[in-house]
This record gives sequence, structure tokens and C-alpha cells, in this order.
Amino acid sequence: MNDLLQRLIEFHRTARELAATRALLAGVPEEMRALHDEFTAAKEALGALEATARETRKARVAAEGAISDAQEKLRKFQQQVPRVRNQREYAALLTEIDGAKAEIKRLEEQALGALEAADRSIEELEARKAAFVDLEARYAEELAAWEARKPGVAHHASELETEAERLRAELPRPILAQYHRISEKYRGEALSPLRRSEGPGASFWFCSTCNYQVRPQVAVEVRTRGVIVQCEGCRRFLSPGEG
Repeated sequence: MNDLLQRLIEFHRTARELAATRALLAGVPEEMRALHDEFTAAKEALGALEATARETRKARVAAEGAISDAQEKLRKFQQQVPRVRNQREYAALLTEIDGAKAEIKRLEEQALGALEAADRSIEELEARKAAFVDLEARYAEELAAWEARKPGVAHHASELETEAERLRAELPRPILAQYHRISEKYRGEALSPLRRSEGPGASFWFCSTCNYQVRPQVAVEVRTRGVIVQCEGCRRFLSPGEG
């Protein structure tokens, strides 16, 4: 095989492994993904419950403050009763007193609802916290194990970066530039192996990614001479593949 195509294939493999290793360092291993997602969801749920508990407490305090203000207003109205001078003033004052009493009743009901909501949210929060303890402990253990592995993974990433730089320097700039354009378009999948399909009395070759049928002479050039060719369908670089 042409050395240039072989270097392109090696660069592609190294670049993909490097990207996967960097992604691993930025996240968590696949084997602890389920636990990580469970822990994250549980932590977010706790945060939401804590926010709800804070809001219900604030609503209760606000309702209690409003009740105090309404009671003070009622007291002032009641103090004015001995000073009324006629029936009209008395009727107007009674209306104000009745309104204040109705407002106090409404606020008391609101405060009771806020108190019950606060109690429910606190009760649910405490139950969730108790259930979270075991999950948090398991996650901390797994996370500690991953943190212990990280330096080795980081070292491997450094080795891959060095290898990628070496291979990159051996590739012609136009090919390298085209590789990066394709890689950006297809999220790192810049190469596509040839795939053979047997037909009546003949073999047919296809791009294994987009299934575009490759001309026989092109397949021969890629497989036997290592010519760098792009698929006419998806424009990925073709690699020999199997068979």
C-alpha cells in the first residue's frame, strides 16, 4: 500500500483515539455513566426541592406578616367606633371592619396553606436527603477510583498528541486540510472503508458509510496501490477495508 494512504489511516486512527481520550478526561468513564446520570438527576432534584422549601417558607412568612398588618388595621378601625358621630359614619366604619376581618380570614387560610406546603416540602426534602446518602457514597467511591486513573489517561492522551503531531507532519498540507474539513463535517469520521458485495459473476465495491457504488478501477487503486481517493458520494477518504 502507498505509504501516504497508510499514514493517513494511522493519523485518522490516532486522531479518533485522541478525541475519545480527551472526551473521557472531560467527563466520566462509560462504566460509571449510569451512576453519574443517576447522581446528577438526584442532586438536581434535591436542589429543586430545596428551592421549593425556601419559596414555601418565604410565602408563609409573607402571609404571617400580612396577617399582622391586617390585624393592626382592624384594631385601628375598632378604636374608631366610640368616636363615630352619626349612623352614616358608623355604617361606613362597620364596612371597613368587616372587610378587614374578611381579609384576615383570607390571609389566615393562605398562611395555613403555605405552612402545610412548607411542611410537605421539608418532609419530602428530608426523605430525599436520606435516600441520597447511599447514592452519594457510591458515587464518591467511583469518582475517587476514576480520579486515581485520570493521570494515566492524561499521560496516554499526551502520547497520542505527540503521535498525532508526528503523523500530521508527514501528510501533505492539502490532504491534511481536506481531512480536517471532512472530519469537522462528519464529527471525526473522515475515512470510510470499502465494502465488497458479491453479485452474479462479479464483485461490487461500495463506500461502507454512504453505500455509494465505487467504480472497480477506483477500488483497485485504493486497495492495491494505496491511492488516496475521496468517495464521490459522501466525499470521505476511502480506505481498503476488508476482503
